[in-house]
Amino acid sequence: MINFITSYWTQIVFVAGLFIGFVKLEIAYREGTKCSLRNDILQIYNQYREKREIPLYDFEALSLSYSLYKKYKGNSFVDSIWTEVQGYKKI
Repeated sequence: MINFITSYWTQIVFVAGLFIGFVKLEIAYREGTKCSLRNDILQIYNQYREKREIPLYDFEALSLSYSLYKKYKGNSFVDSIWTEVQGYKKI
């Protein structure tokens, strides 16, 4: 095993570096997606919070964004928004 590592250490380091790079890229994409979903949720919420009425298509978009946000393990910050919007009148 030691002989294998000493013979191929440059290739091992290269592959390990690629793996770490891909993991970091995946984390960055995940965080960017969560940020975009959170922004969409806030935008819809702010647009309809005064009237407390929401068109059905925006409610559906909010529902989908919320469910994806939770699948990406987003924080509980949007839970209160989601709970409030569920009580709005759907038009």
